[in-house]
Amino acid sequence: RDRRTERLPPAVVEHGTEGWNYQIDYEPTDRRQLVALDLPTAAPEGSRLDAALSLSSDRSLSALSRWRLQSAPPQRFDATLSSYQRRAALQLPEGFNPRTATLARQWRQEAGSDDAAVVRRALAWITADFSYTLATPAAGRDPVDAFLFDYKAGYCQHFSSAFVVLMRNAGIPARVVTGFAGGTRNRIGDYWVLRRMDAHAWAEVWLPQRGWVRIDPTAAVAPERILDTLDDRLQAGADTGLQQRWQQLGQVRDWMRRGWNELVLSFDARRQQQLLQPFGLDDLQPGQLLAGFVMAVSLALAWMAWLLARGERERDPLLRAWHRLGLRYARLGLGREPHEPALHWARRVNGQRPDPALITLSQRFADARYAGTCTELAPLLRDLRRHRPTSGASP
Repeated sequence: RDRRTERLPPAVVEHGTEGWNYQIDYEPTDRRQLVALDLPTAAPEGSRLDAALSLSSDRSLSALSRWRLQSAPPQRFDATLSSYQRRAALQLPEGFNPRTATLARQWRQEAGSDDAAVVRRALAWITADFSYTLATPAAGRDPVDAFLFDYKAGYCQHFSSAFVVLMRNAGIPARVVTGFAGGTRNRIGDYWVLRRMDAHAWAEVWLPQRGWVRIDPTAAVAPERILDTLDDRLQAGADTGLQQRWQQLGQVRDWMRRGWNELVLSFDARRQQQLLQPFGLDDLQPGQLLAGFVMAVSLALAWMAWLLARGERERDPLLRAWHRLGLRYARLGLGREPHEPALHWARRVNGQRPDPALITLSQRFADARYAGTCTELAPLLRDLRRHRPTSGASP
């Protein structure tokens, strides 16, 4: 993307009558570039369109996010090209790929002013002589010459870049476009998943009275010349039945993850207000909502931690019997303090309400719980459960 065009106004587009309203959920990424169906009619809030109608977010996409978009196919796309845009779309490094430059000048001379004829000739050449493969040699000093005249095989980046260089040498404004093609349909949730493996590169050429026109030179490769694809490599040596079952399981996992994303992304301020309406708190400001949400989460976590700790304690029948004994004294205002050892508490209670049996029980409990000297718990448990505070009045 040419950053010099980012501050220019978006291109003028005449859209067709057909259009699409849709949403895209983005997993966290290290980029700000957004993708959309051709062509976005407007930039959603929090994003912007540059002069080439590339869509980018104002903020980092480092967190899960959702975008609602509108797009429509173009009838005319930038039908008037400024002198600056024309120069940028014809720019080439000097002294590179001489064979490509010679061929392009020859085609231009033979086609005259018919730019579309040059485009058709290039696509026909690709269909007749070129193959698609991921196994390509390393690029040399003149990579386009090597691709077009020597090995004549490559993948989308080779085809799109070589096509653009050929068109520019013929005096036709052209540019490489990157995005996604294909994707995987999740049949369970009826949505499409795009991954980086679905990335694709194609081209656009500028033609008089039409503006920018999409051309995919990779798609011009004859089907019988498609030798090696990413899908072929992924499926090589794999058991077909096992692979199909694994793909089905993957679709289930992705559908469940999307359900969680839906819950997180849709819990916006409007839903928070609706949730609080029964409590008469539907007029809170966003900052108050956030503070209340944080407090509610903190209280919930603290309650869960207390329940877990209590559950761990209550698994021990000795502790359970001891705590219930303590509750009987707590009702009389003689509850044990959290920092107070069992025997110290019993002596304090005995000083206010004489109860020698409590001291004995506390000693037996401490010996069993901490000293490990009690060999029979059944009698101690029975006595703890039966013990009741004495009837004496506390001061």
